[in-house]
Amino acid sequence: MRALDMRAKIPAAVAAVALLVAGLLFYVMRGGSGYEPYTGPPASPGTPAAEPARTLNIALNTEPSDYPRLRELGYDLVDVKPDAASVDGVPDGMRAMLWVGNFTCGDFELSYEALTEAVRRLARHPKVYGWYLSDEPNPRECPRIAGEIRRRADLIEREAPGQISFISLTDWPMKPVTPDKVNVDLVGLDPYPCKGSARVRSRCDIGAIDRMIRMADDAGIPRRVVVPVFQTFGQGCSKGDRQYWLPTETQLRQILHRWDRLVPRPPMDIAYSWGHQEQWACPTLADASGGSHPDLQSIMKARNTR
Repeated sequence: MRALDMRAKIPAAVAAVALLVAGLLFYVMRGGSGYEPYTGPPASPGTPAAEPARTLNIALNTEPSDYPRLRELGYDLVDVKPDAASVDGVPDGMRAMLWVGNFTCGDFELSYEALTEAVRRLARHPKVYGWYLSDEPNPRECPRIAGEIRRRADLIEREAPGQISFISLTDWPMKPVTPDKVNVDLVGLDPYPCKGSARVRSRCDIGAIDRMIRMADDAGIPRRVVVPVFQTFGQGCSKGDRQYWLPTETQLRQILHRWDRLVPRPPMDIAYSWGHQEQWACPTLADASGGSHPDLQSIMKARNTR
């Protein structure tokens, strides 16, 4: 029986080796990343509002020392913690987006009780624009997250009706966290097209933007509440999975052009990221002023101040 078992296993082992070799060849041909560009249908063009408001601009992960340069580049929102000193430190002409959220299925920055105190304390502060409630919530892995976001958005609507609530979504299930389900005002979408390597490649997967917009459309998220999140980071000097590169100037213009076609004149847009994040983002827009990096800052300044 053992000899028979061994003979039966030989063809299976040969097939397994062949499959492994084929997979390795595919991996190499794909550039070692395993990332496949989007090849589905494009998203339909967006329609600007009859009387669109001016788009507000924010670059995430900033410090007070960054504010003068951000203002030069036309940014009028900054992300800060929900304390009076941080909000008071926002320069005139800029307003604050308060980070109080969670990432994916993690803990929230503030308990519900602490959030209640912060909202009541800052509800009428003239420099508060809104509250960032969750970053890439994943209702498949944590089904209760939608209810918790709703509870927090309801609190803001009740206690601070002049301020907005915001979440940012990625390509996880969106239907449980649409604005009508969780009562948020604005929803960010963050496809990052320059993916598959930490080294610059000739093309970004611009179709990834269409893919995520189609997901949002299918989930029932209105285009008028969509906030584009622009990729202004790479992972060449990060400690993360090193699967993204900082776009070139041409590639950033392609990203912006596609967003303009799909979500013209949004209420807000986001550049991720300005500051470094050890695991996720390095280099970033803060580095991209020319020289050893592309001059993405000039592109964003022209856009923000047009």
